[in-house]
Amino acid sequence: MKYFQLAFFIILSFISCSEDLSEINKPDTTLESEVFVDKLLFSKNPKGHNEIYLLEDNKESLILSDPSYDFWWTKVHPDKTKFLVYRSPANPDKNHDGYEKAELVVANIDGSNPQVIIKLSDYGWNAQGVCRWNKDGSKILMCADVPFNNAFQWRLISTDDQGKGAKVLSHHWAIDCNFSIDDSEIIFMGFTDNQLDFDLTKLELQRGTYEQSKDTVVNITALTTNTSRDHDPDYAPDNKTIVFSGGNESYSDVDLILYDVDKGEERNLLDDTNANGGSMCWSQDGKHVVFHSLELFKTPFQIKSIHVASGKVTTLLAATDNAHGYFHPETF
Repeated sequence: MKYFQLAFFIILSFISCSEDLSEINKPDTTLESEVFVDKLLFSKNPKGHNEIYLLEDNKESLILSDPSYDFWWTKVHPDKTKFLVYRSPANPDKNHDGYEKAELVVANIDGSNPQVIIKLSDYGWNAQGVCRWNKDGSKILMCADVPFNNAFQWRLISTDDQGKGAKVLSHHWAIDCNFSIDDSEIIFMGFTDNQLDFDLTKLELQRGTYEQSKDTVVNITALTTNTSRDHDPDYAPDNKTIVFSGGNESYSDVDLILYDVDKGEERNLLDDTNANGGSMCWSQDGKHVVFHSLELFKTPFQIKSIHVASGKVTTLLAATDNAHGYFHPETF
């Protein structure tokens, strides 16, 4: 009887060990291409004001902070030696984006030597935001709320790399602007045929030809005719796809949408109940889109990536205690 019990115990142990080993040696089904590996700049506000951090090798490090200011919307120079970022007076009641009091700052890539290059008072604007570099870093593109007919309207603006010589590129109302990869075009969100409307679901993805020699935008056309409120367009590195966010008018339920430049078609990349978007950007290899995401009434903003081919979503940055938010990722 003892021999039988011992043999039975050995068999059970062998089966148990075999099952454990099978779990330990279970192959990782995550494709290498699904893993996001770029360095990332972002802002977060654990101290009540937005600071700029670097994420590298899954480690966060603080690189730019001033308790008097919120810092938000970083854009890395093409040579990766410096970045643009906006600052506005610290406002604990606002998570991010103080357009009406924003100043444009340039800093070294490690956050050192920050210099204000556009004060809001420099050009008489009412607000400014959404800066971008062109492909060689010689121009800065942005949108500003400029004087127009005894009021203010948002326009496309270009400056040199020091924020000097600001020029209105078009009389078309425009927000959320961006260069194409080759600088031949500028995309933005506006109203079809420049017919302004208080219904924000009529915001559509617009494209115009950028005449670099004249520094103007012409031949503006609407690429989309959807029923969503559209924002935050960005070209993929291959210049063939544009990602943008499309949501309801209150912007509480916002999806990610891809626009195929050659086919002239749009399709959903991510459709959930969260508010997704921000200064969305592509990974350097063009396989992922990185964005910030808010689960309304449940979590503060988080930063996530989505693998475009598989649709797999990964949360890259989130506060474990829901104490603060993460905003506006920038890959490099």
